[in-house]
Amino acid sequence: MSSGKKITKNIAWLMFDQLFILVLQFAVGIKIANYYGAELYGKYNYAVSLVAFSAIFFELLNSRVIKKHYTEDNFNNVVFNVNFFRNTMAGIIIFIPIILKLTVGMDNLLFYMLLLICLDNILTTATYGIENFFEFKLESKRIVISNNIVKIISYSLQYICMLLNMGIIVVPAIRCIGSLIRMGILKFQYRRAYLSKITTLEKRVDRSLLIKIIDEGKFLWVTYISFLVYTQVDRLMIKYYMGESDVGIYTIGVQLSTILAILLGPIQNSLFPKMMDLYRKNYKEYYQFYLFSNTLVTQFYLIITIISIIVVKLSFKYVYAQEYSPAIGVYTILAVSIFLKANGSLQTGHMTLKNITEKSFYKTLISLILNIILNIFLIPRLGIDGAAIATLVTQFTALFLIDFFIPEYREQAFIQLKSFNSFYLFKELLKKYRSRRLRAVRKNI
Repeated sequence: MSSGKKITKNIAWLMFDQLFILVLQFAVGIKIANYYGAELYGKYNYAVSLVAFSAIFFELLNSRVIKKHYTEDNFNNVVFNVNFFRNTMAGIIIFIPIILKLTVGMDNLLFYMLLLICLDNILTTATYGIENFFEFKLESKRIVISNNIVKIISYSLQYICMLLNMGIIVVPAIRCIGSLIRMGILKFQYRRAYLSKITTLEKRVDRSLLIKIIDEGKFLWVTYISFLVYTQVDRLMIKYYMGESDVGIYTIGVQLSTILAILLGPIQNSLFPKMMDLYRKNYKEYYQFYLFSNTLVTQFYLIITIISIIVVKLSFKYVYAQEYSPAIGVYTILAVSIFLKANGSLQTGHMTLKNITEKSFYKTLISLILNIILNIFLIPRLGIDGAAIATLVTQFTALFLIDFFIPEYREQAFIQLKSFNSFYLFKELLKKYRSRRLRAVRKNI
């Protein structure tokens, strides 16, 4: 199978995964949000946001840097060490809510939620190396199958528990059950497809490998911290300035924007191996591929962002309870930030390949400070809309504006600027169409 077809097939599987989860979320997830109400739903998402900061430790091993270290001989060693590192971090983190409960105290429901979500972290990190390797091999089908089996089971159990009038604590508990099943399926697939072909299995902690991956990705790690802060700290600050019910309303807007962004992950993961291959062979071809791909993604997201804003405004009242209606404004603002994110979706892979991630630290620092200042200033004045505006301004600054002032990043900045040009995309698509027709004519002669 050609690389182009393999990439397309991989993206298709990842898109199916996201769309399938989207259907389940609409069928069951919305009913759960409406059933428990903004207050309890807000408390649950507040707990999720707190535990989400644990990714600061997990992301010391950057997913794209990990992929640079796979070879035919040592892939299992890389997978084992990635699993070991992330799983160890998750095992340490689960003690944090226990320590906080014993020292500063917290209400029991929040404590048990945090404990279960931390346990879910342990289960999901146990197979992260396997998932990363499947992505590298463009075999996302394996991940999708396990995800969808687990989601069907999880959402079905959540719906049954809701019908039985059980408390919201069952939601994180069922997450753990689903992650345990998913872990078993992924390990079974990996063992059958790859480990069965290895004559000698060597499992040892390779400190030099881990240190090398951490060192190569340290600036991307700092960049990730910024991303994590301005996607999670807003909910913590909304809780501080406004209350848990507002966290629940804001979360609905965020979840809707996440739906809009469902294609970005599959696109990034599927295009990176091709970008890496072209970068090593011919930089001119690599540049053209980067420009065309980025333009295609940008123009596509321009269209679906506009359509999605209209659809959400017209359909929201038929789906969600009235108390969540302020989430419409939040989504409208965040949808624009997703469009900007789509425009810069390939820049991290580009920086990784060119090994120019060092100065991303400055982008991170400026964006981090800007986001916190904007949240402090805007949330008390504009409420949850203020938090969304803070995210939008931060995204624009971090993913686009700052790059024009850093010499190493100007190339990607101009690529992103050119990607707004619809005429370029039309011209390139027309050129590719004519080229294919010419080849077909020659083939028939």
